[in-house]
Amino acid sequence: MKTSRNTKENREHRAPKKKILKRYMQEKLAVTVIVIMLALLALIGVLYHIIDVNNEDYTKVVLTQRSNFDSRTIPYRRGDIVDRNGTYLATSEKVYNVIIDASQIFHDEKTEANYLDTTVDALVQCFGYDRAELLETLKNQKTSPYIRYERRISYDKKEEFENLADEINTANAKAKSKARVYGVWFEEEYKRLYPYNSLACNVIGFASSDGTTGSGGIEQYYNDMLIGNNGREYGYLNDESNKEIVIKPAQNGYKVVSTIDANVQTMVENRIAQWQAETGSEHIGIIVMDPNNGEILAMADEKNYDLNNPRDLSSRYTEAQLAEMTDEEKVDAMSQMWRNFCVSDTYEPGSPSKVLTVATALEENAINPNSYFYCDGYQQVSVFKIKCTAYSKGGHGELSLTETVMQSCNDAMMQIAALTGKENFYKYQAMFNLGSKTGIDLPGEESASSLVYRLETTEPSALATNAFGQNYNCTMVQMAAAIASCINGGYYYEPHVVKQIINENGSVVKKNDGVLVRETVSDSTSRFLRNALLMTVEKGTGSAAKVEGYSIGGKTGTAEKVGRNHKDYVVSFCGIAPTDDPKVLVYVVIDEPHVEDQAHSTFASKVFSQVMSDILPYLNVFPTGDVQVVTPIRPSGEYVTNPDGTGAEGTSEGEGNSGTQNQGEENEAEGAGTGANGETGAEGQEGGEPSGEGVHAGTAGGAAGGNIAPFPYETEEYVPQDYGEDGSLLPSDLPDMLPAGSAAE
Repeated sequence: MKTSRNTKENREHRAPKKKILKRYMQEKLAVTVIVIMLALLALIGVLYHIIDVNNEDYTKVVLTQRSNFDSRTIPYRRGDIVDRNGTYLATSEKVYNVIIDASQIFHDEKTEANYLDTTVDALVQCFGYDRAELLETLKNQKTSPYIRYERRISYDKKEEFENLADEINTANAKAKSKARVYGVWFEEEYKRLYPYNSLACNVIGFASSDGTTGSGGIEQYYNDMLIGNNGREYGYLNDESNKEIVIKPAQNGYKVVSTIDANVQTMVENRIAQWQAETGSEHIGIIVMDPNNGEILAMADEKNYDLNNPRDLSSRYTEAQLAEMTDEEKVDAMSQMWRNFCVSDTYEPGSPSKVLTVATALEENAINPNSYFYCDGYQQVSVFKIKCTAYSKGGHGELSLTETVMQSCNDAMMQIAALTGKENFYKYQAMFNLGSKTGIDLPGEESASSLVYRLETTEPSALATNAFGQNYNCTMVQMAAAIASCINGGYYYEPHVVKQIINENGSVVKKNDGVLVRETVSDSTSRFLRNALLMTVEKGTGSAAKVEGYSIGGKTGTAEKVGRNHKDYVVSFCGIAPTDDPKVLVYVVIDEPHVEDQAHSTFASKVFSQVMSDILPYLNVFPTGDVQVVTPIRPSGEYVTNPDGTGAEGTSEGEGNSGTQNQGEENEAEGAGTGANGETGAEGQEGGEPSGEGVHAGTAGGAAGGNIAPFPYETEEYVPQDYGEDGSLLPSDLPDMLPAGSAAE
């Protein structure tokens, strides 16, 4: 039998050996740990970035997943639109939506028994709902926490229901009944309201039902200023079961202060309604503008509609007509109803543009205030015989420059344009912004850029007809702004309908006192034109535009429409008051009056007179009494300094400029005269004597000396012959738009 020995050798042999990690394994382990730590740090960084960037969104998500919280959207209030005096044209009224939480009512059998009938009875009693229909809706959506049963009830109805619910619940509690009105709450919302319904509808526009989008007018153009940002209210239970509420307030939209005067706008719209009722036309537009800064005080046409119900066509179509219309036809009808005639429609302006023709020639020294012209009733331009309004009477004869405006002589305007030259003529058309957008702060402005001639596309016949406002198109706002620059001292202002934008705190965030775009004419040219327009009303074609006691100046227009059928016309009148210091400009355009003989500018002149009679006293433009007007002399060469015939000390002498025939022949004449103390100022022979059928323009001799008046006058009243209504009577064979070519050859 063998036995083991507990020897030292055996003990050493049996003892476990220590395992030592090799160095390369330690290094690998360390690298692994470092990589893991770096990955964790990177992950923490990414998570922090995500939370930091999306904190608010994640907070909303977390809150919406908690069982014990309340959360609601706080709607912003769309900004108000007010007139220049603070009258509300568009505002937002807080209304309430009836919300029913069916999940609370049908939570279990007990809640259904205690809440359903009582709640339904209260809703039916207060709001008059159909009980069976309400019950069916609730039972079909038992698990829904949000049933919007009615929209936009008033604050009074909301208060009425809440008081009724309190009464019922209090009475049942006293009676130890568990029946309660439960699960009904009210969601806040804003409803856009237009207090004056259709007033200035095409200027204001309207907003969508949720108040986020504007359509037409100021509502659309300034939509980004009018809208705000919704707020949010969060309610939840914290770790100690206390209710916490966090509110992020809504940011309301800005208030827009328009240049419109509600009273002036009302007067204008009333006169349009009167015109449409008594005579009527396809279209009528009226602009009232402050010529000194471009502010639009009123802008209207015949297409009125209710801004509170903008899709209602019943005011323009009968029920039978609406029943026959397709959906596309109704959409087109609404688009036409919402269209702003004064900004979006173009037409041939006719004779008001003669103001621009004369202004251009004066600025370029092609003529001067003492120039004379001979009208024989027409101009032969290339193959076209372009007639004047006085063609049937053999022409106007000899006319001073002022009389060419007074009698609206097409022949003289063609001569003036030829003297000006095509380069200057179309340079000034661009300066007057014809063929370009004015920049008015309204959507849908038309430029008419494809409907005007340019220097490179014009020809003699185009230049001739453009001189008196035919064969090119413009918008009402283009012509109004251009003429305003001619009579306000020569300053072209950008027309606009908004003057201020104000934030919630009442601070002005944007202001428009008038944007000066450019200077168009000199002050002396402007003064001459104001005088010529005054005389046009007092003794010329614009007599129907007179307003008793006021100094009124203006220009008539009768433009034959495309087709040249001698039947369809656009008649117009653009005028100012008072002429010595214009405070207001009114432009009236009537498209195809509903009469047999349309070619009468008096239709527009009378509407202009009515509008001016209404608005001038309101605008505190005071009467000047009897308007004393002096007229230019006939080409007799006699000058006086004052209307009463008294002379002035000094001498005057001068030379007449050459008159030019359209065949290119020239005639020259000279004249000189002297004046003695207290005698008639000067006497001279006018230049440019007529020869055969040539067309001539001459400048009267007599550059005045001493203190004589800046323009020649005569003492005894001169009444121009009645040559009929002014207008642009083109032959039927004249094309609508003449071919391109070269003018002034």
